Amino acid sequence: MNLKGKISFIIGIAGFIACIFITATDVKSTIFKIALGFVLGGAIDLIVFLIENKKHWNLLKTRIFKANQPVRVTVAYLFRIEMNGRYVLIKRHKNDRVGYQPIGGAFKYFKEENRELFDKLGVEPCDHVPRDEKTDHDLRIRLKRRKNLIDFIKWFESRKNREMDPWREFYEELVEPGLLQEDIFKHVKYVFICKHTEGILKSPVYPIDEFRYAEIYELRPETDAQKKAIANLISHTEQIVFATPDEIRKGATNDGRTILPHTFKILPK
Repeated sequence: MNLKGKISFIIGIAGFIACIFITATDVKSTIFKIALGFVLGGAIDLIVFLIENKKHWNLLKTRIFKANQPVRVTVAYLFRIEMNGRYVLIKRHKNDRVGYQPIGGAFKYFKEENRELFDKLGVEPCDHVPRDEKTDHDLRIRLKRRKNLIDFIKWFESRKNREMDPWREFYEELVEPGLLQEDIFKHVKYVFICKHTEGILKSPVYPIDEFRYAEIYELRPETDAQKKAIANLISHTEQIVFATPDEIRKGATNDGRTILPHTFKILPK
């Protein structure tokens, strides 16, 4: 709801209140009609606002509750790689949390192209996880005022001035270290499955509330060589596990290796 609509609604309510204390019938009637017009104008503006934000109704409370409080935002992509009823997970290489998770990582944004918009939205890098050359410009950010979260998500979903292809993390986690052969995986086929959001939650790790947004992609191996290479990942017992849906839900493999909590997002709903 924009400022004009808010002012219109407030003026209308003030007019209704004034009518309580006015005794002259003709004056009271005139003020009531004017107030009703202002309230209807504000109501129309509210309806338009709700329609425009219908995809983000679950986040509208950020405009009301703790609107000026900060929130940590992570926007990532995760690969669903399934082989014979089990899902390929890789050992997390960062030391803040130890365990296995889907192949994937944070999207990146283009710093210079987004400078003006991010300044307006109050976007700043989040350093709860130390940054380096590989994590620079990751969409692990801090919004100074969570009331701007909807506008930030609208920017992301517009696909402007940001990374769009999930190939980078697939390459960095599986091809570059030699877990998959580069000549076999010069190209990969994948399909977008869904997006997953959890709302704003209290972080179990960081001293700030979190909003986590993930896009899920399913790998579709195209050749027998690719299918065989994926199946052979099971031989890399330290870096890779093949986990069942039940193991993912309980947060550990049957041999006791930890599966990180966000992994459930790759499971079919």
